[in-house]
Amino acid sequence: MNVALIFPNYAIREKFGEPSDPPLGIAWIASVLEAGGHGVSVIDANAENLSLEEIRLRLAPVKPDVVGISCNYSPLHYPTLQIAAMVKKSFGIPVILGGNHSTALAEYMLNTSHDIDVIVRGEGEVILPELLRALQSKTPFTDVRGIAFRSGSKTLLTPEPPLIGNLDELPMPAYHLLPMDKYRRYNIVASRGCPFDCSYCASDVIFRKKVRYRSPENVVKEIRHLLSHFGEKHCWFSDDTFITNPKYTEALLLEMTKAQLTMPWSCLTRVDRVTKELLEKMKASGCRYISYGIESGNQDMLNKMRKRITVADIIKTLKMTREVGIKQYGFFMVGYPGENWNTVMDSYRLIHQEPMDGVAFNVVIPLPGTKLFNELVQQRLLNIDDINWDHLFARTPQETYESYSAELACRWSELSGPELIEACLIGHRLPDIFRYVKGNA
Repeated sequence: MNVALIFPNYAIREKFGEPSDPPLGIAWIASVLEAGGHGVSVIDANAENLSLEEIRLRLAPVKPDVVGISCNYSPLHYPTLQIAAMVKKSFGIPVILGGNHSTALAEYMLNTSHDIDVIVRGEGEVILPELLRALQSKTPFTDVRGIAFRSGSKTLLTPEPPLIGNLDELPMPAYHLLPMDKYRRYNIVASRGCPFDCSYCASDVIFRKKVRYRSPENVVKEIRHLLSHFGEKHCWFSDDTFITNPKYTEALLLEMTKAQLTMPWSCLTRVDRVTKELLEKMKASGCRYISYGIESGNQDMLNKMRKRITVADIIKTLKMTREVGIKQYGFFMVGYPGENWNTVMDSYRLIHQEPMDGVAFNVVIPLPGTKLFNELVQQRLLNIDDINWDHLFARTPQETYESYSAELACRWSELSGPELIEACLIGHRLPDIFRYVKGNA
């Protein structure tokens, strides 16, 4: 079949800037479909800043038999529905959705839009080829595992298939189908899944807390390919948690060092997964900075988030990272249920006690499929029918932080919407303020 895969345009470029990363989800699916004999085209509407009409014009000469749309993030909810409606009206062909957001809200999205035919609820590399075979042979969708679809007035969900056992069996992502000159950095996935239970994280919607690793040799092969075909850029390891198994991480670092890779790289990890020895190996292999998911400097808030870390863990790791000489950035969240100025001040005190090179403060966003989302819906603090998905992460050019997310979060925190935004603004500036005060003391 002739398949077109689309990554929608966030339509908020002026707020977030140019896209950073290639969309690996559809790039991996594209490579699997190509290997299976399908004709595949990819449209990264976000990277190329394409309008709905421009997407239609790109599709017309391709003449696809089916269109797949990545709805991985909540801000893609409305753009996805718009593309689905356009495809149905202009081409009258099957529309398939996939990704975290659509997996978590499969029944809701199918009931919202009759332009969507099927939702892939899991790893598309396994499910989509089977779905295409069913479309070609006109066999019942009930024979395809891991999908949701309408059958008369009902929505049916078929049983989940097993997760991919050996990630090395996947072909390399189809970088040749992407506008690689549009991305600021490379996006490498060394593992899939995260074993932890943070209540705000949607990682387990598809990966079900099962962690699987690519071999270090397989990861290095992909990095070599990127460097030789597209030039040197910064490499971001976008694993949900870069270090879940320190022994695997050490083996990967050793392979990277043996390969004499020259690119700088960075990652996101937890403060309880590193040791000084591991940090030293990370630096030796080219690690330039680490982003730590800190979230709060208040222990009660950390416990509510099910972070399974202590403030002492945070302080110890920040100190070690600074001693090793790797730049460190902290992600903080404000507006979790029970948040007040006292808990926010504990985050500020932490930044003062253990200086960081930078921090990001954001208003908490309840993502579909997370424990936080489900709890807020059950408590009637969140109504799925009233959520303005476009504005969950968005801000107007005049805004510094997400006013809509703050408008929601003030329902369950002890701070008003303006106070939540103010808390973010203050927190974001603290590293620079503390450095200035220290330098002029």
